[in-house]
Amino acid sequence: MSADLWPVVGAVLPQALAIALSPVPLVCVLLTLMTPRPVRAALCVAVGWYGALAIATALVVVLTDTVADYSAETARDGVDVIRLAVGALFAVLAVRYWRARPAPGAPPKRPRLLDRISTLSAAGLVVTGSVAALANLKNLPLILSAGSYLGAANLAPGPATAATAAFVTAASASVLLPIPIVLLVGVARITPALKALESWLLTNLNLITATILLLLAIILITQAF
Repeated sequence: MSADLWPVVGAVLPQALAIALSPVPLVCVLLTLMTPRPVRAALCVAVGWYGALAIATALVVVLTDTVADYSAETARDGVDVIRLAVGALFAVLAVRYWRARPAPGAPPKRPRLLDRISTLSAAGLVVTGSVAALANLKNLPLILSAGSYLGAANLAPGPATAATAAFVTAASASVLLPIPIVLLVGVARITPALKALESWLLTNLNLITATILLLLAIILITQAF
């Protein structure tokens, strides 16, 4: 019997929101929105981000679904093991990011990728979005955790595709939402706010990441038992 769609989507929303709240891709989009062709540049980053997440998640879903066809119990046990391992990893990383946060008043470390945003072509921006999605230390474990759950959820092909799309769309919210906001408000009016948000995100990058990782560790370890 096929599982219901929305409970399955709800179970992977914490992972999706954790991906969406990554500060670096959000800063990438903010920087593209301050370039001479803001909407085009931001859309290119968003396409790369969304496409990379969609492909990676779909691969994990298909692989897990294949395993579940042979042994549903093995697939479920595998999902629990992955959740436990990823939760433990995130607990360790949360401590690492917390200890690596800059001292009060010290300038934040700026990722080198951000300094090249304004010089990239459309193709380069698409690649940047893809790299931001998959090179992030916490995103791949989150994709593995969510994709394995979706693949083992016993959904029919249509609902499984819809659940995967819902997960990827939620995980892309912070990259997609600034674009219509800028279109509605106007680049000139919103640029000071974008610069202030960029500065705040970079200053608090380690604190934000450590907090997200700690919350995820608690959620995933709890779900594994």
